[in-house]
Amino acid sequence: MTAAARLALVGPVLPYRGGIAQHTTMLHRALQKRVELSTFSFTRQYPAWLFPGESDRDPGYAEQTEPGVRYLLDSLNPWTWRKVAAAALRERPRALVIPWWAVYWAPCFWYLARAFARQRVPVLFFCHNVVEHESAPWKAVLTRAVLRQGSCFAVHTRVDATNLASFLPGAQVAVHPHPVYDQFPPLIGTLAPRARLELLFYGFVRHYKGLDVLIEAMARLETRDVLLTVAGEFWEGRERVEARVRELGLANQVKIVPRYLTESETAECFTRADVVVLPYRSATGSGVVPIAYHYDKPVIASRVGGLPDVVLEGETGLLVPPEDVCALARAIDSLSRDRARAMAPAIRRHKQNMTWDSLASTLLQLLGICPSCEPVTGQRVGATRPL
Repeated sequence: MTAAARLALVGPVLPYRGGIAQHTTMLHRALQKRVELSTFSFTRQYPAWLFPGESDRDPGYAEQTEPGVRYLLDSLNPWTWRKVAAAALRERPRALVIPWWAVYWAPCFWYLARAFARQRVPVLFFCHNVVEHESAPWKAVLTRAVLRQGSCFAVHTRVDATNLASFLPGAQVAVHPHPVYDQFPPLIGTLAPRARLELLFYGFVRHYKGLDVLIEAMARLETRDVLLTVAGEFWEGRERVEARVRELGLANQVKIVPRYLTESETAECFTRADVVVLPYRSATGSGVVPIAYHYDKPVIASRVGGLPDVVLEGETGLLVPPEDVCALARAIDSLSRDRARAMAPAIRRHKQNMTWDSLASTLLQLLGICPSCEPVTGQRVGATRPL
């Protein structure tokens, strides 16, 4: 642990669900090993009418809270923003770390960042999406207003580093690959195969993720002995997808599990899968790839955004043009269970640079708290704007 160093961290953690909550939880655990840490999370993230899913809580952690976290923040109650800022600043942290991914959080996070900046405490924004998937000019204005309160920034992909530079030229930015989600349970022994090749589409279903492209590709495969499992809560288009599966005669080849999966259910899905498919129309990065790599599973992904940064062509998976149904079908046809398993050693080598400890070291190095921390492969720090 770094002597006399304290950080403040604000963001959703367990029992909240989804990729940002998982990421903030794992970052909290990694930073706790190295510095004194004050972490603040939410009593309420969203009003119920705004959240598109069934619940924003992970059913596997419904009655649990994360040790060392104070649940005080209500995104709709400015009094709690003031309360959290005052509580954190009383502890004299060296810096504040805030995740950034959607403009919904602009008022709350602008207030917190501004409160720290006024006390000359550096603010590090961890930008999961500098630009939202459903962007608009007014969102760009709000995003720029919030991020201008930052002293430095961290991202997982070169695409987001470029996007950030367009918003804030000269910003100090560190690029680090998304760590592997190693908190998930191990593979579940041996499960009987249900087809020659089993594919997995995992996570929230949204238009930009291209599930419809994958369904069309399934209909063009050379063999029908391929099974696709779609595991995730639909935020849109469920009826349309199910209708298209029936129209294409794929009812026996496409298994849909239309809900949020617990960690144990996730382990079962990845145990059965030979390949994880990400047919995204657009992306900055993805939290699905780090789960696939945790289970040593290769991926087929679109060549968009930051996905080429983490998918090594022919070694840890295959890359295809976005929205190209025929190319995606050919990529699936080119794989066998044996070829997919043969990629596991390359995946294990690749993910050695994708750890939470190395991410924590990168952030501390960026903040000047641990200048001796060793950079990791793939890290890039642009230091043109002083803290």
